[in-house]
Amino acid sequence: MSRRIHNPMSRWPWLRGRPPGPERALPAVVWLAFVVFPVVDALTNHGAPAEHWLAVWAALMFVATYIGLLLLLWGPHDDPRRVALLGVLAVIAIVLTVADHRGWGFLFTYVAACVAVSVPSRVAFTAVVATTALAVGCSLLGGASAGTAIGYGASTIGVGLLMVLLGDLRMRNRELSEARAELARVAIVHERERFARDLHDLLGHSLSVIAIKAELAGRLLPNRPADAASEVADVEQVARQALREVRQAVSGYRRPTLEGELEGARMALSAAGIDAAFERAPVTLDPEIEAVLAWAVREGATNVIRHSGARHCRVRVRADEADAGVEVVDDGAGAGATDAASNGDAGNGIAGLRERAERLRGRIEAGCVADGSGFRLAVSVPTTGDRP
Repeated sequence: MSRRIHNPMSRWPWLRGRPPGPERALPAVVWLAFVVFPVVDALTNHGAPAEHWLAVWAALMFVATYIGLLLLLWGPHDDPRRVALLGVLAVIAIVLTVADHRGWGFLFTYVAACVAVSVPSRVAFTAVVATTALAVGCSLLGGASAGTAIGYGASTIGVGLLMVLLGDLRMRNRELSEARAELARVAIVHERERFARDLHDLLGHSLSVIAIKAELAGRLLPNRPADAASEVADVEQVARQALREVRQAVSGYRRPTLEGELEGARMALSAAGIDAAFERAPVTLDPEIEAVLAWAVREGATNVIRHSGARHCRVRVRADEADAGVEVVDDGAGAGATDAASNGDAGNGIAGLRERAERLRGRIEAGCVADGSGFRLAVSVPTTGDRP
């Protein structure tokens, strides 16, 4: 049974950092309603024919340029057409404001808005202030009163700074969306790693037992078929148990018990011909602590069987008011086991066990015993205090 891991980036493509399409700019076209009235006024004005039609065509060109610039605002930031259209927009606003005397100074509010979202954010404020100064100066040159010119300047800087703030907010939202997408990706990766560790820990032990018992059954089959059949029955039992554990892991409900892992380790070590001694403290532990100690018993027994070549092994489970722990010590090739762990053969299990212990503020020790005659794995977890 497979479970599909939902990836939020597949539902919302813009989480991957791709900018929105041109349709996001269409609401800004509503601003053009305020440009239509001066165009209508220019069409109905009965001044000199040459000036009349020049003003009409300039106003229409301003509208067309503004629309074209809006459609480019959400494209690449280095698009040269944006700078060109922005320059054309500013030139038309300057010419109409200075040459015509019907109050075109408000066009600089559109210029300021486009400047605010077109230039880099670090210079947007300066660009808006410069556009405001241009609006006031051109209005005065065009014959507007000081009050009218200041009014055009106030509207220009107000709209421009508003667009600067909106642009900065849009950038922050995009960064936040990208961060959320990255967190989702990292969470998926961590979940896959956790699942891989669980499968490694589950199947590594079970498959080692199956291999040992199958080899033993093969040796017993010619002369002791009854004993061989018993070993084959054990292989079937272990295989079925491994299948149940894998299904539980896939469903997310797998939590090993200390008693079950001790019994499994006893059977596996016995099948491998290793004399094992077990010490178990008769205490009841928190389920999370018990699960970590159970994984430690499983990992320790698996390493003894697969890497140590030991003849004797001691598994000790202790607990007191401060902490609880598991210690697995063998008399095998301690250096060889250490090399296997460092080369990655047993390292995945040790790494997964260390992560489980550290999640409960525990610690793990793995290495040769003091005289170099064996290998020791010890895991301890505090039983008091707050846990994450």
